Amino acid sequence: MLNHQKEYLAQTSSIDRSFKPAIAYGGSVNLSQNSPTTLVEILQTAATTEQGITYIQPDKSEKFQSYKDLFLEAQKILSGLRKLGLQPQDRVVFQIESYQDFISAFWGCVLGGFIPVPVTHIHYTPKQVNKTVSKLAYTLQMLEQPLLLTDASFAAEIPNLPELLQLGKFPVRTVAELCDCEPDSNFYHSQPDDVAVMMLTSGSTGMPKGVLLSHKNLLSQTMGSVQMNGFTREDISLNWIPIDHVAGLIYFHIRDVYLGSRQIHFPLQLFLQEPLIWLDLVDQFRVSIAFGPNFAYSLVNDCAGANLKRQWDLSSMKYFLNGAEAIVAKTARRFLQLLTPHRLAPTTMRPSWGMAEISSGVTFSNNFSLSSTTDDDLFVEVGAPIPGVDLRIVDDQNHVVAEGEIGALQVKGLTVTSGYYQNQEANQQAFTEDGWFNTGDLGFLKDGRLTISGRQKDVIIICGNNYYSHDIEAAVEEVKGVEVTYTAACAVRKPGDNTDRLAIFFSATETKENSLKTLIQKINNNVVEKIGVNSDYLIPVPKETIPKTAIGKIQRQELRKRFEVGEFNQDLYNVRLNTNK
Repeated sequence: MLNHQKEYLAQTSSIDRSFKPAIAYGGSVNLSQNSPTTLVEILQTAATTEQGITYIQPDKSEKFQSYKDLFLEAQKILSGLRKLGLQPQDRVVFQIESYQDFISAFWGCVLGGFIPVPVTHIHYTPKQVNKTVSKLAYTLQMLEQPLLLTDASFAAEIPNLPELLQLGKFPVRTVAELCDCEPDSNFYHSQPDDVAVMMLTSGSTGMPKGVLLSHKNLLSQTMGSVQMNGFTREDISLNWIPIDHVAGLIYFHIRDVYLGSRQIHFPLQLFLQEPLIWLDLVDQFRVSIAFGPNFAYSLVNDCAGANLKRQWDLSSMKYFLNGAEAIVAKTARRFLQLLTPHRLAPTTMRPSWGMAEISSGVTFSNNFSLSSTTDDDLFVEVGAPIPGVDLRIVDDQNHVVAEGEIGALQVKGLTVTSGYYQNQEANQQAFTEDGWFNTGDLGFLKDGRLTISGRQKDVIIICGNNYYSHDIEAAVEEVKGVEVTYTAACAVRKPGDNTDRLAIFFSATETKENSLKTLIQKINNNVVEKIGVNSDYLIPVPKETIPKTAIGKIQRQELRKRFEVGEFNQDLYNVRLNTNK
């Protein structure tokens, strides 16, 4: 257990010392005879309403697609896919930039019983192409060269991408081509346990795992979260999370189709370039539900000067969901403080927790407010589980611990994946003998409500994206001049930081100042090219400084603790500022 975790528990004197097992039960999902059992049913129902989807374009213009029009477009795509000879449960890999094309193609697959496999959209630049094309190539190979559905711009680039050409022939079609077909209204009758979508785990540069999610998984998450939070058809949602991400697709699209409510999507790049457009759109469309990781709220906070000059009416907002990375109380509180003059209610911040393997968010907290938290809170409670989901905390022997004790978080319930695609080793590691899913997160339960305190896995979450320590370390050790097996990539956080930063510890074969600076730049360039993330700190250290276990495993958490108490301040190299700091 980390020191700051021990300190936190020492402060919580109200913990019941008599043994109370750390298990939280979400209860039952309210079902009726009319409750949908497959995704096709919810689109059919939504198509009878007047609601639909507004797509904000990169130039800020708007396009509206009613659910009725979406249903018709999906039938055209279904027709085109069937003409290609696809059969139910065949996989279709998505490499699609447009939100509207992606969503239409997704439903075309659903209507035919085909399985969409979204791959993060490739921004074709020299620094990004290595990582993203490698992931796409691996996915196509893993699925034995299925259909690649894309847009015209990427289809034109395929002849210039050696990694894809090495795979040999595989079918490629554009969404526009399929949309030229006549609608097909003869839908496949899927079963609740049929796989509806395969989501790829993010972070692994060459070996993504395919998370299999069924109709039952997705609808259980949707209905459970609606039941817990009281979402209704009158709600209006706003989303900038990429639609190929589990939160964008499941939580900010499928949920709204189920409700038959209005949804608005705008591009991530637009938000990153102009964070305050988030609030502009909330005001303009009278939005009631939005979501962002901690870094998003920090970006808005950084625009505090502009906040004072702008006028918004944010009184329509009910839920600013906060998740996908570690939540910082000070950041969330500052966001509420800045926007209180703009009629944002003090109870709108809703910390949550989820992951792809459990169909996105499954816990939600309604306890966060300025009066119930402080800037110095070490952790933020993320709430109780939704109906249909249970949580428990266990020790290293898989025994349930007492409430208030930190341990490994496990999940069981209707939203949990059946497993990873053709990956028996990963499935054996992911599930316990009694059927619980190992999340890889550390946390504790108190009064049935979850608090996340850290991560078991060597995963670094930066700005909502997952990166694996060993992948980053491998990229570093490709650089000539780096001692192999003496590299450690860690998530670190200095005082005042609003998100985790990437620190890379390494040992150089040559320690002269000029040589070291050149090496540091080469390391950072290679990490950006291979992994797609910029290092915040590169710390050259002697080999003996890297702590290892008796069997040679690097102890990254020890390095993180030593970094955060300032032990490496003299050796710190701030890559983005290109200075020692």
